[in-house]
Formats: sequence, structure tokens, C-alpha cells
Amino acid sequence: MRLSAPFSRSGLFALCAAGAVLAGCAEPRTTTTPAGKEAPVAATGPKGVYEARGNEPFWNMTLADGALSVETPDGPRMARVIRHAYSENGTRYYEASDVKAALTASACTDSMTGQVFTDTVTLTTATKTLHGCGGALVPPTSLNNTRWVVTAMDGRRLRGGNFVPDTNDSATDENPNPAADMFAPTLDINDTGKISGSDGCNRYVGGLVFEPKGSVKAMPAGGISTLMACPGKQNDIANTFRPLLNSVTGWTTDGTHLVLQTSGGKTMRLRQVF
Repeated sequence: MRLSAPFSRSGLFALCAAGAVLAGCAEPRTTTTPAGKEAPVAATGPKGVYEARGNEPFWNMTLADGALSVETPDGPRMARVIRHAYSENGTRYYEASDVKAALTASACTDSMTGQVFTDTVTLTTATKTLHGCGGALVPPTSLNNTRWVVTAMDGRRLRGGNFVPDTNDSATDENPNPAADMFAPTLDINDTGKISGSDGCNRYVGGLVFEPKGSVKAMPAGGISTLMACPGKQNDIANTFRPLLNSVTGWTTDGTHLVLQTSGGKTMRLRQVF
């Protein structure tokens, strides 16, 4: 995803890590009421880090090592020690001096990407209330109406997979450009699961139908719709991609990546683009 603002939603903020200094950083204190409505809770996620985000305005929140960090496009990043952490009626709360995060285990759809996360998150500061999604990414059951760029083929990482394709790149379905210094193939899946894209050199149409829940069905290919001669590395990538694509037998997700499995036991990894 690309953002036009100088603020970036991606990435995690290192808090209380080795070599970093955050005064007063400690494990959150927790209280329990006599009625038992409050109970100790902790941030969950990779290596004890929890991240949430929202749109309009864009914001990003991180819980880690007993601290809460918030970044918005209209102000400096806030880093606060969590003073009180508890759970009540199915919602986890993290409170600092001037900010409070409420994490509810209820499916949340990101309004920009359409990705679904496990938690609905409300962030309250002294001046505003922000709404967004957090927790783990919920794997999709269908790939219809999605678009992907290849980042690795059988373990071979592609430099071009680090960039979002546009109409000036050879990796786009719309306007392949053999002179561009980017050769990552793409995979466009339409509303019925049929595919098209670029092999890194020429456009292709058909050959597979992506069905729900990890299933893939072979179909007659429409062939190569452009017949450009591509030099060296570009031709090598195209010749590697096409046999792998033709042998795909299933799909899974790994975090934000799509993993295609082939009949020969090889894999391709792809990153979603919008």
C-alpha cells in the first residue's frame, strides 16, 4: 500500500528494546475488582508486539514491553507507559496517562485494503477518538477481485517484487514495458477466479481458476497476448514463472502474503497490490 502523506502506517516501533531508552518503561500494573470483571491482560502478537491501525485520519498504534505508542499524521509520536491493563466484558483495555486503547475481539475490515483483522480497536486521546482494526490478519476464503505481484519464486527473491507496479513498469498487466528495470510477474484474479497478468515480459490470460478455501482448478489458457522479445534477466524470470504458474495446485496465505503451491513441491510468494 502506498500513502501520499509523509506519515507511514507500516512498520513496528521498537519500544524498550536493547539500546533504546524510554523512561519509566515497565510491565503494566493490573487491578482486579471484587466482582471479577477485570483480569490481567497482555499485548499479543509476534514477539509480544500488538499493532492496530485506522484510516481517515491514518493512525498506527503499537503495544509492546508495557508501553503504548501512537502515531498520527498531525502530531509527533506519543510513547506512554501503560499504567492500567484489564479485561472487561470481552474487551481488553490499556490505559496510559493521556491515552486509552480498547481492543474488542470482533472481526474488523480495513476500510482501505479490505483486509479483515481479528479485533476492533478504539483509541481515545485527550482530544479525539479514533477507530480502526488490530490483531491478527484473518486469512481470506476467496481471492476473487484481488491483484498480486510476485516477490519470490522457489525461494528466489525478486527485487521488483518490492515495488508496487504501475503503468510504467514491465510488471503491470495494463502496459508491459520491456525497457523498465522491473521484472516481477503479476497475478490478477477477476470476480470469477480467472487469471491474467504479466510474466515479467509478456502478458498472459487464463490457465487457472482460483476457487475458495485454497483450491485451484486448471482451465484452457488464453495464451500470451503480447509477443515482445525480452533481454537476459527479464526473459529468465518469465521462463521461470510460466512453468511454476502452470503447475499451481493450491493456495494459502502467510500473513499478508499469498503462497502458491505447485505439483512439483515448489512455491511462489506474492504480495497484494491495489
